[in-house]
Amino acid sequence: MSTLLAVCFAAATAAEIAIAIVAIRALYRFNRVATGLEQSARALGDCASQIQMTGREVQELVASLRDVVPPVRRVAESFGRVGERAADLGSTVLNEFEGPVRRTLDLFRCVQAGASYFLNRAVHVDPAAANGGHSDE
Repeated sequence: MSTLLAVCFAAATAAEIAIAIVAIRALYRFNRVATGLEQSARALGDCASQIQMTGREVQELVASLRDVVPPVRRVAESFGRVGERAADLGSTVLNEFEGPVRRTLDLFRCVQAGASYFLNRAVHVDPAAANGGHSDE
């Protein structure tokens, strides 16, 4: 029986050693996972602080834009009013000059037509009219 007991004792010892080895390996792996989680937590903390800093910068940008937008809007409205006034002025000037320019052009056409008529009459003189109404033919 002592052999059986020795074999059982050896088997139990081998089992305890195997369990110890497995436990040590599991603890080693757990330690690696814990280290990885710790590094991830640090990186996440760094990202969170950068996100907070970026958030503050965005808030400052929005605040400065709130200060800038009203003057820019006023300038844009002023440009719009100036453009409308310039268009109105141009339209008024054109309306005021259109009538006289048209009348002047009509007068030039009439003078041209009259001059053309008289020049054509002067060039094509009827010999009978030049002789007092009598033709020598």
